[in-house]
Amino acid sequence: MKLKVVKEKFEFLNPMKNMERDTQIIEYREDPLTGTTCIFNPATAEKAKIFYGSTDREALREFAEKTKESCFFCPKKLETSAARFLEFENLKRGEAVLFPNLYAAFHDSVVIVLTKKHFLDLNEFTPEIFENGISLGLKYLEKRFKEKKIEYGVLGGNYLPQAGASIVHPHMHVLSSKVPFRVLKRMIENSEKYHRENGVNIIDDILKERDRYIGKFGSMELYTPFAPLGNNEIDGVIRKRSLLELKENDIKDISHLLTEVLKFYYEEGLSSFNFMIYSGALNGKDNLYCGIKIISRQNFKQYYTNDIWYLLKILQESLIFESPEETAKKFREVLKRRK
Repeated sequence: MKLKVVKEKFEFLNPMKNMERDTQIIEYREDPLTGTTCIFNPATAEKAKIFYGSTDREALREFAEKTKESCFFCPKKLETSAARFLEFENLKRGEAVLFPNLYAAFHDSVVIVLTKKHFLDLNEFTPEIFENGISLGLKYLEKRFKEKKIEYGVLGGNYLPQAGASIVHPHMHVLSSKVPFRVLKRMIENSEKYHRENGVNIIDDILKERDRYIGKFGSMELYTPFAPLGNNEIDGVIRKRSLLELKENDIKDISHLLTEVLKFYYEEGLSSFNFMIYSGALNGKDNLYCGIKIISRQNFKQYYTNDIWYLLKILQESLIFESPEETAKKFREVLKRRK
Protein backbone atom coordinates (compact mmCIF):
# COMPACT_ATOMS: atom_id res chain seq x y z
CA MET A 1 0.00 0.00 0.00
CA LYS A 2 1.39 3.37 -1.03
CA LEU A 3 0.83 5.90 1.74
CA LYS A 4 0.67 9.62 0.99
CA VAL A 5 2.93 11.82 3.11
CA VAL A 6 4.65 15.15 2.48
CA LYS A 7 7.49 16.32 4.72
CA GLU A 8 8.47 19.95 5.10
CA LYS A 9 11.18 21.70 7.07
CA PHE A 10 10.60 24.77 9.24
CA GLU A 11 13.57 26.72 10.65
CA PHE A 12 13.63 29.61 13.12
CA LEU A 13 15.54 31.09 16.06
CA ASN A 14 14.09 29.50 19.16
CA PRO A 15 13.92 31.67 22.33
CA MET A 16 13.54 28.48 24.38
CA LYS A 17 16.97 27.40 23.11
CA ASN A 18 18.86 30.69 23.66
CA MET A 19 17.86 31.89 20.19
CA GLU A 20 19.72 29.09 18.51
CA ARG A 21 18.60 27.82 15.10
CA ASP A 22 15.85 25.24 15.47
CA THR A 23 14.79 22.87 12.72
CA GLN A 24 11.47 21.06 12.84
CA ILE A 25 10.14 18.47 10.39
CA ILE A 26 6.40 18.61 9.73
CA GLU A 27 4.55 15.66 8.20
CA TYR A 28 1.31 16.01 6.24
CA ARG A 29 -0.34 12.59 6.12
CA GLU A 30 -3.40 11.44 4.18
CA ASP A 31 -5.33 8.45 5.48
CA PRO A 32 -6.13 5.79 2.85
CA LEU A 33 -9.44 4.84 4.49
CA THR A 34 -10.99 8.10 5.72
CA GLY A 35 -9.31 10.33 3.14
CA THR A 36 -8.71 12.90 5.87
CA THR A 37 -5.35 14.56 6.44
CA CYS A 38 -3.43 15.17 9.63
CA ILE A 39 -0.39 17.17 10.64
CA PHE A 40 2.34 15.74 12.83
CA ASN A 41 5.37 17.60 14.17
CA PRO A 42 7.36 15.64 16.80
CA ALA A 43 8.30 18.94 18.46
CA THR A 44 4.67 19.52 19.47
CA ALA A 45 5.00 16.84 22.14
CA GLU A 46 6.23 19.59 24.44
CA LYS A 47 3.31 21.82 23.48
CA ALA A 48 0.93 18.98 24.30
CA LYS A 49 2.09 19.02 27.92
CA ILE A 50 1.09 22.68 28.12
CA PHE A 51 -2.00 22.39 25.92
CA TYR A 52 -3.52 19.37 27.65
CA GLY A 53 -2.01 19.81 31.07
CA SER A 54 -2.89 17.27 33.74
CA THR A 55 -6.38 16.07 34.54
CA ASP A 56 -7.55 17.66 37.79
CA ARG A 57 -9.32 14.59 39.14
CA GLU A 58 -10.39 16.28 42.37
CA ALA A 59 -12.03 19.10 40.39
CA LEU A 60 -13.59 16.52 38.07
CA ARG A 61 -15.26 14.65 40.93
CA GLU A 62 -16.45 17.93 42.45
CA PHE A 63 -17.95 18.93 39.08
CA ALA A 64 -19.64 15.55 38.74
CA GLU A 65 -21.14 15.86 42.22
CA LYS A 66 -22.46 19.37 41.51
CA THR A 67 -24.21 18.22 38.33
CA LYS A 68 -25.78 15.13 39.90
CA GLU A 69 -28.77 16.86 41.49
CA SER A 70 -30.04 18.31 38.20
CA CYS A 71 -29.17 15.28 36.02
CA PHE A 72 -32.05 14.06 33.85
CA PHE A 73 -30.27 10.74 33.24
CA CYS A 74 -30.07 9.69 36.89
CA PRO A 75 -32.64 7.03 37.92
CA LYS A 76 -34.91 9.33 39.97
CA LYS A 77 -35.62 11.59 36.98
CA LEU A 78 -35.08 9.33 33.99
CA GLU A 79 -38.47 7.58 34.17
CA THR A 80 -40.35 10.87 33.88
CA SER A 81 -37.88 12.98 31.88
CA ALA A 82 -36.99 10.59 29.04
CA ALA A 83 -38.78 11.07 25.72
CA ARG A 84 -40.80 8.10 24.47
CA PHE A 85 -41.37 6.48 21.11
CA LEU A 86 -44.74 6.70 19.38
CA GLU A 87 -44.82 3.04 18.36
CA PHE A 88 -43.21 1.10 21.23
CA GLU A 89 -41.81 1.30 24.76
CA ASN A 90 -38.31 2.56 25.44
CA LEU A 91 -35.79 -0.30 25.26
CA LYS A 92 -33.97 -1.59 28.35
CA ARG A 93 -31.18 -4.04 29.11
CA GLY A 94 -29.54 -4.26 32.52
CA GLU A 95 -29.08 -0.65 33.67
CA ALA A 96 -29.06 0.69 30.10
CA VAL A 97 -32.10 2.56 28.72
CA LEU A 98 -32.65 3.65 25.10
CA PHE A 99 -35.04 6.48 24.20
CA PRO A 100 -35.53 9.23 21.56
CA ASN A 101 -33.19 12.20 21.56
CA LEU A 102 -35.07 15.41 22.36
CA TYR A 103 -33.14 17.19 19.62
CA ALA A 104 -32.78 14.77 16.74
CA ALA A 105 -29.85 14.76 14.38
CA PHE A 106 -30.32 13.11 11.00
CA HIS A 107 -33.38 11.00 10.20
CA ASP A 108 -33.36 9.04 13.43
CA SER A 109 -31.57 9.87 16.68
CA VAL A 110 -31.66 8.13 20.05
CA VAL A 111 -29.82 8.27 23.37
CA ILE A 112 -28.72 5.33 25.52
CA VAL A 113 -28.08 5.97 29.22
CA LEU A 114 -25.46 3.35 30.06
CA THR A 115 -25.58 3.07 33.84
CA LYS A 116 -27.37 4.30 36.94
CA LYS A 117 -24.11 5.83 38.17
CA HIS A 118 -23.87 9.56 37.45
CA PHE A 119 -20.10 9.60 37.02
CA LEU A 120 -17.35 7.12 36.23
CA ASP A 121 -13.67 7.85 35.82
CA LEU A 122 -12.11 6.20 32.77
CA ASN A 123 -10.74 3.25 34.78
CA GLU A 124 -14.18 2.56 36.29
CA PHE A 125 -16.06 1.60 33.12
CA THR A 126 -16.76 -2.13 32.76
CA PRO A 127 -17.35 -4.29 29.68
CA GLU A 128 -20.90 -5.01 30.90
CA ILE A 129 -21.77 -1.30 30.81
CA PHE A 130 -20.82 -1.00 27.14
CA GLU A 131 -22.21 -4.43 26.26
CA ASN A 132 -25.68 -3.44 27.45
CA GLY A 133 -25.58 -0.14 25.58
CA ILE A 134 -24.19 -1.52 22.32
CA SER A 135 -26.66 -4.42 22.36
CA LEU A 136 -29.58 -2.00 22.72
CA GLY A 137 -28.20 0.22 19.96
CA LEU A 138 -27.86 -2.66 17.51
CA LYS A 139 -31.32 -3.97 18.40
CA TYR A 140 -32.75 -0.53 17.67
CA LEU A 141 -30.87 -0.21 14.36
CA GLU A 142 -32.16 -3.60 13.24
CA LYS A 143 -35.71 -2.57 14.13
CA ARG A 144 -35.48 0.68 12.18
CA PHE A 145 -33.77 -1.04 9.25
CA LYS A 146 -36.74 -3.39 8.92
CA GLU A 147 -39.48 -0.84 9.62
CA LYS A 148 -38.18 2.38 8.07
CA LYS A 149 -35.70 1.02 5.53
CA ILE A 150 -32.89 2.99 7.20
CA GLU A 151 -29.70 2.39 5.19
CA TYR A 152 -26.88 3.71 7.40
CA GLY A 153 -26.24 3.78 11.12
CA VAL A 154 -23.52 4.43 13.67
CA LEU A 155 -23.18 4.12 17.42
CA GLY A 156 -21.06 6.73 19.13
CA GLY A 157 -20.37 8.66 22.26
CA ASN A 158 -18.88 11.72 23.94
CA TYR A 159 -17.69 11.70 27.53
CA LEU A 160 -17.48 14.90 29.57
CA PRO A 161 -17.96 18.49 28.31
CA GLN A 162 -14.41 18.55 26.88
CA ALA A 163 -15.52 15.85 24.42
CA GLY A 164 -18.82 17.53 23.56
CA ALA A 165 -21.11 15.87 26.12
CA SER A 166 -23.87 18.16 27.39
CA ILE A 167 -24.53 15.79 30.32
CA VAL A 168 -21.86 14.17 32.53
CA HIS A 169 -23.85 10.97 33.13
CA PRO A 170 -22.38 8.17 30.94
CA HIS A 171 -24.41 7.79 27.77
CA MET A 172 -24.05 7.12 24.05
CA HIS A 173 -25.96 7.78 20.84
CA VAL A 174 -27.36 5.93 17.84
CA LEU A 175 -27.69 7.88 14.60
CA SER A 176 -29.31 6.44 11.50
CA SER A 177 -30.15 7.88 8.11
CA LYS A 178 -30.98 7.08 4.52
CA VAL A 179 -27.77 8.85 3.46
CA PRO A 180 -24.24 8.12 4.79
CA PHE A 181 -22.52 10.50 7.18
CA ARG A 182 -19.62 12.52 5.70
CA VAL A 183 -16.67 10.50 7.01
CA LEU A 184 -18.56 7.23 6.55
CA LYS A 185 -19.29 8.17 2.93
CA ARG A 186 -15.58 8.78 2.27
CA MET A 187 -14.67 5.50 3.93
CA ILE A 188 -17.17 3.62 1.76
CA GLU A 189 -15.99 5.36 -1.42
CA ASN A 190 -12.31 4.76 -0.65
CA SER A 191 -12.98 1.11 0.19
CA GLU A 192 -14.86 0.57 -3.07
CA LYS A 193 -12.20 2.36 -5.13
CA TYR A 194 -9.38 0.37 -3.53
CA HIS A 195 -11.22 -2.91 -4.11
CA ARG A 196 -11.79 -2.07 -7.80
CA GLU A 197 -8.14 -1.13 -8.34
CA ASN A 198 -6.45 -3.78 -6.20
CA GLY A 199 -8.92 -6.64 -5.84
CA VAL A 200 -8.67 -6.73 -2.03
CA ASN A 201 -10.37 -5.05 0.89
CA ILE A 202 -8.50 -1.90 1.91
CA ILE A 203 -8.42 -2.99 5.57
CA ASP A 204 -6.57 -6.19 4.68
CA ASP A 205 -3.71 -4.10 3.31
CA ILE A 206 -3.86 -1.50 6.10
CA LEU A 207 -3.35 -4.30 8.64
CA LYS A 208 -0.14 -5.31 6.85
CA GLU A 209 1.47 -2.02 7.96
CA ARG A 210 3.22 -3.55 10.96
CA ASP A 211 4.39 -0.32 12.58
CA ARG A 212 0.77 0.53 13.32
CA TYR A 213 -0.60 -2.98 13.77
CA ILE A 214 -1.46 -3.74 17.39
CA GLY A 215 -2.70 -7.33 17.16
CA LYS A 216 -5.69 -9.61 17.41
CA PHE A 217 -8.26 -8.94 20.10
CA GLY A 218 -10.98 -11.58 20.14
CA SER A 219 -12.90 -11.29 16.86
CA MET A 220 -11.17 -7.97 16.10
CA GLU A 221 -7.83 -6.83 14.78
CA LEU A 222 -6.44 -3.59 16.19
CA TYR A 223 -4.32 -0.87 14.62
CA THR A 224 -3.67 2.85 14.63
CA PRO A 225 -4.54 4.75 11.43
CA PHE A 226 -1.84 6.39 9.30
CA ALA A 227 -3.55 9.79 9.64
CA PRO A 228 -5.67 9.73 12.82
CA LEU A 229 -8.86 11.74 13.25
CA GLY A 230 -7.76 12.57 16.79
CA ASN A 231 -5.06 12.02 19.37
CA ASN A 232 -4.29 8.57 20.77
CA GLU A 233 -6.65 6.97 18.25
CA ILE A 234 -7.11 3.21 18.54
CA ASP A 235 -9.07 1.41 15.80
CA GLY A 236 -10.53 -2.07 15.65
CA VAL A 237 -12.08 -3.97 12.74
CA ILE A 238 -14.26 -7.05 12.41
CA ARG A 239 -14.47 -8.69 8.99
CA LYS A 240 -18.23 -8.27 8.65
CA ARG A 241 -19.91 -5.76 6.32
CA SER A 242 -22.89 -4.67 8.41
CA LEU A 243 -23.43 -3.76 12.04
CA LEU A 244 -26.48 -6.01 11.87
CA GLU A 245 -24.19 -9.03 11.33
CA LEU A 246 -22.46 -8.55 14.69
CA LYS A 247 -23.02 -11.41 17.13
CA GLU A 248 -22.88 -11.57 20.93
CA ASN A 249 -19.16 -12.43 20.95
CA ASP A 250 -18.40 -9.44 18.69
CA ILE A 251 -20.28 -7.11 21.05
CA LYS A 252 -18.39 -8.52 24.04
CA ASP A 253 -15.05 -7.97 22.28
CA ILE A 254 -15.91 -4.37 21.33
CA SER A 255 -17.04 -3.67 24.90
CA HIS A 256 -13.88 -5.21 26.33
CA LEU A 257 -11.75 -3.14 23.95
CA LEU A 258 -13.45 0.09 25.01
CA THR A 259 -12.69 -0.58 28.67
CA GLU A 260 -9.06 -1.51 27.89
CA VAL A 261 -8.54 1.68 25.87
CA LEU A 262 -10.14 3.82 28.58
CA LYS A 263 -7.85 2.27 31.20
CA PHE A 264 -4.93 3.08 28.88
CA TYR A 265 -6.13 6.68 28.58
CA TYR A 266 -6.50 6.89 32.37
CA GLU A 267 -2.93 5.68 32.83
CA GLU A 268 -1.83 8.34 30.33
CA GLY A 269 -3.47 11.00 32.53
CA LEU A 270 -6.41 11.59 30.16
CA SER A 271 -10.06 12.09 31.10
CA SER A 272 -12.38 12.47 28.09
CA PHE A 273 -12.98 10.63 24.83
CA ASN A 274 -15.13 10.08 21.74
CA PHE A 275 -15.86 6.82 19.96
CA MET A 276 -17.73 5.57 16.89
CA ILE A 277 -18.85 2.05 15.93
CA TYR A 278 -19.61 1.85 12.21
CA SER A 279 -20.05 -0.21 9.06
CA GLY A 280 -21.05 0.39 5.47
CA ALA A 281 -24.70 0.16 4.43
CA LEU A 282 -26.74 -1.93 6.85
CA ASN A 283 -27.75 -4.29 4.03
CA GLY A 284 -24.08 -5.30 3.70
CA LYS A 285 -23.65 -4.14 0.10
CA ASP A 286 -20.46 -2.13 0.72
CA ASN A 287 -16.85 -3.33 0.94
CA LEU A 288 -16.31 -1.51 4.25
CA TYR A 289 -15.79 -3.76 7.26
CA CYS A 290 -17.36 -3.07 10.65
CA GLY A 291 -15.08 -1.08 12.92
CA ILE A 292 -14.61 1.12 15.95
CA LYS A 293 -12.63 4.34 16.34
CA ILE A 294 -11.69 5.69 19.79
CA ILE A 295 -9.91 9.01 20.37
CA SER A 296 -8.93 10.99 23.46
CA ARG A 297 -9.98 14.60 23.95
CA GLN A 298 -8.97 17.55 26.12
CA ASN A 299 -8.32 16.91 29.82
CA PHE A 300 -10.66 18.09 32.54
CA LYS A 301 -9.39 21.04 34.55
CA GLN A 302 -10.87 24.32 35.72
CA TYR A 303 -9.36 26.38 32.92
CA TYR A 304 -8.66 24.55 29.71
CA THR A 305 -8.15 25.30 26.02
CA ASN A 306 -10.67 23.88 23.58
CA ASP A 307 -8.99 21.35 21.31
CA ILE A 308 -11.20 22.26 18.32
CA TRP A 309 -9.78 25.39 16.67
CA TYR A 310 -9.83 26.82 13.13
CA LEU A 311 -7.28 24.28 11.85
CA LEU A 312 -9.73 21.49 12.65
CA LYS A 313 -13.09 23.21 12.38
CA ILE A 314 -12.60 25.25 9.20
CA LEU A 315 -9.48 23.90 7.48
CA GLN A 316 -10.58 20.34 8.35
CA GLU A 317 -7.06 19.22 9.31
CA SER A 318 -6.34 17.17 12.40
CA LEU A 319 -3.26 17.84 14.54
CA ILE A 320 -1.69 15.01 16.50
CA PHE A 321 0.92 15.28 19.24
CA GLU A 322 2.18 11.69 19.08
CA SER A 323 2.78 9.53 16.03
CA PRO A 324 0.31 6.67 15.49
CA GLU A 325 3.33 4.36 15.36
CA GLU A 326 4.24 5.34 18.92
CA THR A 327 0.62 5.02 20.11
CA ALA A 328 0.43 1.51 18.62
CA LYS A 329 3.68 0.54 20.33
CA LYS A 330 2.48 1.78 23.71
CA PHE A 331 -0.92 0.08 23.49
CA ARG A 332 0.66 -3.21 22.34
CA GLU A 333 2.80 -3.14 25.46
CA VAL A 334 -0.21 -2.34 27.65
CA LEU A 335 -2.15 -5.33 26.30
CA LYS A 336 0.83 -7.63 26.84
CA ARG A 337 1.08 -6.56 30.49
CA ARG A 338 -2.63 -7.15 31.09
CA LYS A 339 -2.70 -10.70 29.69
